[in-house]
Amino acid sequence: MAVLGAALALNGYATHIVGGEITYEKLSGNSYEITLSVYRDCGPTNTNGTYFDDPAAVAVYNDGGGLVQNLSLSLVFSQVELVPVVLENPCFVLPPDVCVERAVYTATVNLPPVPGGYVVVYQRCCRNPSIVNLDFPQDTGATFFAEIPGSEITTANSSPVYTNWPPVALCAGGAFWFDHSATDADGDSLVYEFCAPLHGGDPDFPAPNPPSAPPYTPVNWGAGYSATYPIDSSPAFTIDPQTGYMQGTPTSPGQYVVGICVSEYRNGVYLSTTRRDFQFNVTICDPNIIAAIPEQTEFCDGLTLEFANESTNASFYHWDFGVEGIVSDTSNLFEPTFTYPDTGVYTITLIANPGWPCADTAYSVYASLPVIAPDIVVDGFDCVNNGVLFNFSALTLGGGTLQYLWDFGPGASPQFSTAAAPTGIDLNEEDDQILVTLTVSDGDCEEYATEEVVIAPAPEAVIVPQESFCDGLLYVFEQTSANAETFYWDFGTPLDNDFSFLSSPSFLFPDTGHFTITLVASAPFACADTAYMDFEIYGLLNPSFPEQDPQCLEGNSFSFQGLGATTSTAAYAWNFGLDAVPSTSAAPNPVDITFSTAGTYLVTLQISENGCEEYVEDLVYVFNDPTIDFSFNTAEGCVPLGVSFNAMATADTQLFYDWNFGDGNTSVVEDPVNYYQLPGQFDITLTVYTVNGCIASETMTIEDAVQVRPLPVAGFTADPTQVDILNPLVNVTDQSQFAIDCQYYTSDGGQYTDCDFQHAFSQSGYQWIHQYVTNEYGCVNDVVQYIIVNGFVFYAPNAFTPDGDGINDIWVPVLSGWTTYELSIFNRWGDRVFHTLDASEPWLGDAHNGSHFARDEVYTYYIRFSDLLGLPHEYTGHITLLR
Repeated sequence: MAVLGAALALNGYATHIVGGEITYEKLSGNSYEITLSVYRDCGPTNTNGTYFDDPAAVAVYNDGGGLVQNLSLSLVFSQVELVPVVLENPCFVLPPDVCVERAVYTATVNLPPVPGGYVVVYQRCCRNPSIVNLDFPQDTGATFFAEIPGSEITTANSSPVYTNWPPVALCAGGAFWFDHSATDADGDSLVYEFCAPLHGGDPDFPAPNPPSAPPYTPVNWGAGYSATYPIDSSPAFTIDPQTGYMQGTPTSPGQYVVGICVSEYRNGVYLSTTRRDFQFNVTICDPNIIAAIPEQTEFCDGLTLEFANESTNASFYHWDFGVEGIVSDTSNLFEPTFTYPDTGVYTITLIANPGWPCADTAYSVYASLPVIAPDIVVDGFDCVNNGVLFNFSALTLGGGTLQYLWDFGPGASPQFSTAAAPTGIDLNEEDDQILVTLTVSDGDCEEYATEEVVIAPAPEAVIVPQESFCDGLLYVFEQTSANAETFYWDFGTPLDNDFSFLSSPSFLFPDTGHFTITLVASAPFACADTAYMDFEIYGLLNPSFPEQDPQCLEGNSFSFQGLGATTSTAAYAWNFGLDAVPSTSAAPNPVDITFSTAGTYLVTLQISENGCEEYVEDLVYVFNDPTIDFSFNTAEGCVPLGVSFNAMATADTQLFYDWNFGDGNTSVVEDPVNYYQLPGQFDITLTVYTVNGCIASETMTIEDAVQVRPLPVAGFTADPTQVDILNPLVNVTDQSQFAIDCQYYTSDGGQYTDCDFQHAFSQSGYQWIHQYVTNEYGCVNDVVQYIIVNGFVFYAPNAFTPDGDGINDIWVPVLSGWTTYELSIFNRWGDRVFHTLDASEPWLGDAHNGSHFARDEVYTYYIRFSDLLGLPHEYTGHITLLR
């Protein structure tokens, strides 16, 4: 029951802050890389709002407590990981439900040297309510900060970095030791001590943004606890000030907050302190170390034995294999293998966690006996009077005097044999499958083997008759033999290599003629069969003619060459189609064949030879000659002028394009767009051509096709370029050239047609004036200048009457010149009744999202906003609510 209670205590309040630390590394110049590590309980991703912040608000303060920067550190999810659960004491086993996660945030910040240096801080609430060494832990947050020394230190400094993660859990009653040392990149001297964790944030503001300025408040210790005695322990926890080595023995289960500080000194001068705040989980660990060796189940396996290990909860082991007179019969492996010097019976000893108080010992008796491992080998067979007699032999691993007993089945002749390699065994072919059994004895060991011998049916050799002729000297043979697995072909020529062992071989004959083909079909443990067949081999009749290149219709003329005959007596028959002149021919190589119209024509060649006829077909292409024309969408316009061109050329095959736009630009696309950047008149030239089919080209030019007009020059002066919202007047003076008309627009809605004017800005921040000018051709140019308008307007009423009479029913501050905004309203007990991020959203006098009306009383408002230049501002005051 005690173990269950401890597990519930660890998991009952998941996803709370467990601890963390901030470190920094000095980079080049004035840059520092800030690293924030945050630990929390594993659990649902957003329970009680305690999932890892993303981003995390980290503030930088100077020595006087002034806010220097408010950083937003993004969470690197690839660096969110489980903290490993590791115990140095092998006599204890942690329960499986202990779990802590660690997240890492990084950012680079520029901090020039200043007197007194900086403090980098992050705050987060809240801790586990089950923590035993703090008062009101559920309302207690955490502050993690690092100190960057000031300009008094003449050389750069990086903070110490802890080498190891703190342990997730400790075992009550188990001795604990941990290397809590740190490394320092600058080689400074380090001093370690226990220190008080710091409070920061609360349930109402769990993640302050920005975190508060120093100094910071230590946590409130529970009765009997302090920074130097944070855990119930005996002996008490200590940390070596020089090595950071931490040790002690916790005595009571629970969750404890511990603070560890490492201070760095350079030449005896104090630089900074890095503080780690972490929650130790002390739980009840059940050692339950049991050594166990399973009983031996396999015998006669030889001198080399494999040992299984069924021990529980142990970390390391020691085996003794029971051989008297030698000291090398031991092993520290989990499941070892050992080779005995001789056969015999041995007592095996296994010690779990040897040398520790929780060690346990187990014994077992194992026998090392010789291995036989018999195997049956079918050595072959003999064909006798169309019958099959089998030969056998035995393979074994045994070494002594072996005895054999064979059983070939009740139908065999003979049925039994005691020979090591019996021969001439008739297995009775009336059965398809015969089970052969071999028993081999060697002293006390006896093993047997079985082999199923399949009586194969007699093969039948069958050659597929010849069906094709005039296919050349290479012939592919086929067979439809039955019950055969291997084949031998003899092709009946005088050649030495006129044979094959393939199932369907091909063979290149040395000449035409008549040949007798022999096929021998065989199968394992069966007698072969032979077949014979005569074949006639003629030369290959394979008509073809070379592919013809396409031609243009004008002047086309084709010549053909007939190929594929093997004798001079072959007959040729050409057919070119009705549109060809001539349309047929009997010549082997007809020439000057012409076609009257463009198109695709099928040409056929038939060759007759040795009583065989074969034909081939292919296509001939005749294409129309290409044509050219083009158009464009505009002939006149202002710089920059974009003109779209449309090619209207035609061809039967793919056309390629070469445009020249007259301004030095060219294009090879079919319908291009050209942008003219300079004024003037420009000629347009298009050349089209083909590279296949009917190969030809055409060129077309239009002179002075495009007229491009110049732009006016836009320009004006604004004086001054930086004003205040209370005196926002700016004088505008036109500086344009070649313009006949002016138009102005301002960022706050102003419009002017006079070329010179004055404008008073109505809004603060970065504002602009935009000028448009037009010349005599109607061409327009423009320019923009930016004006900085400093300041903002803020006013908050101090009372309102939300009684529904339509007068003064809402409360909302008057604010202009803002970019970010946050409003919170609190009652006199500190309870937040209203919150918004929208400066136009009023308070209607309700509480908690309209769940009820707020009482008549005085409320406190807190407003935080950034102006249009990004500078932060805060206001607080009181509101009287009367209905």
